[in-house]
Amino acid sequence: MRQLSIIVIALGLYGCGGATHQEPRTFDLGLEAPGARIPTVHIGSVRAIAPFDTPDMQYRLVYRNATEIATFAHSRWAASPADMFRKQLLRASGDGAGKCSMDVDIQEFSQVFSAREASEARIDLRASVRGGASRSVSIVEPNAGADAASGAAAVARAANRAIGELGAWVGAQPGCR
Repeated sequence: MRQLSIIVIALGLYGCGGATHQEPRTFDLGLEAPGARIPTVHIGSVRAIAPFDTPDMQYRLVYRNATEIATFAHSRWAASPADMFRKQLLRASGDGAGKCSMDVDIQEFSQVFSAREASEARIDLRASVRGGASRSVSIVEPNAGADAASGAAAVARAANRAIGELGAWVGAQPGCR
């Protein structure tokens, strides 16, 4: 009986101090509207390819294997990258009315680690104006830190830069002026 008591006490102590529980953290692209404006365009569909079509926060350890995509265990996006990016596009376009309509396909939305403590945020997308031109945009935001929180802030900066590039491109389209 004494041995059983010792085992129960030891297991209880291990449960209290041995393993730490980490609360899940949720991130989005921030409260501020993008600094750039998108002129006179209706925001159509915004989609993301798998695995970027879920709220999972994705990363790559390119120093180990550039083709492997992993998910942060205790961090996630507040919504899918497509939903968050669409919200930012709508904020940048004002009322969303315009002479043309733009669709966006997100092809990469991740934090990319070149070393254990060095990463960058990366957003690759393809935008098209319905009935007109299309354009690929690739944004790399350096200094994304070594954790999900730093990566989320860098992805937000990259999203704002992508919106600026899309705004300049849409403004140059003859059917959108």
